[in-house]
Formats: sequence, C-alpha cells, structure tokens
Amino acid sequence: MGMIGLCPQVSVVNVCQIKDVQKSTDYYVALAMRALENMVAFRTPGDYGYLMVALNEGVVKGLPFFYTPKDFLDYMKELGFKNLPSRSTLYNTIGKVAGKYPDWIFTDAPKASEALRRKNLVKLFLSAYMRALSGKLDGSLDVF
Repeated sequence: MGMIGLCPQVSVVNVCQIKDVQKSTDYYVALAMRALENMVAFRTPGDYGYLMVALNEGVVKGLPFFYTPKDFLDYMKELGFKNLPSRSTLYNTIGKVAGKYPDWIFTDAPKASEALRRKNLVKLFLSAYMRALSGKLDGSLDVF
C-alpha cells in the first residue's frame, strides 16, 4: 500500500490476497474436473495421471507442483473428489509419459488413437477450465 498512501484521492476498493487467487484457481480446477467426470472422459484410472503430468508441466498457472502422486491425490481429495485411482496406478501412468505436452511420447507404445485420446484428455480439461474461468461452465456443480 506504500504508493497508494501517497495519493489521497485514490480509494482502495479491494485488496486481493494470494490465498484468494489460489482458492479461485482451485475452484476452477474442481469445476473442470467435475465437467470431465460428467462427460465420462476418464476411461481408465490412469487418466488422472496424465492430468497430473500436464498440471506439473504448467498448463494451468498458479497450481503447486505435485512431487508425488500422493500430493496430487491429496489435492484432488481436498477438492472433494472421492473415486480416485491408487498411488501405484498414478506412478505407473506417469512413467509412461515422456516429453512435454502436447508432444508427449508414450513408452507403452499405444495405438495412435489411444495416444491421441490421452492428449485430448488434457485438451478437454483445459477447455473445461477456460469455460469455468469465463463463467460458461455451470457453477452450480457441487465441488466443495
């Protein structure tokens, strides 16, 4: 508030704290994840692992880095998600991904259609996240 104090004609309407920004990011992530669940986009439990890798690569700014699958699962549980894969499933999934999104290469050599589906899962998430940010995603979903 240092410079604002020097300008008496300026009125401060609201001061946003870092926690407020983080909470709103978490809210939009939760809305996007709920949208993906409603679309039945998660075909396998390992699909959560692809999102973990993408989030760690910074596709959504403002999220913490998930050092382990446990960190990611704890974050998802904090957002209110219950039917999550096991840590070992996530470890196996993230071990299959090499490179940087969207140029991922999968070490388990899936068919081209499966590789595309895995990459498109991240696109679906980003699309749902952007719709949530713009208010075009139904905010009435029970996320917290």
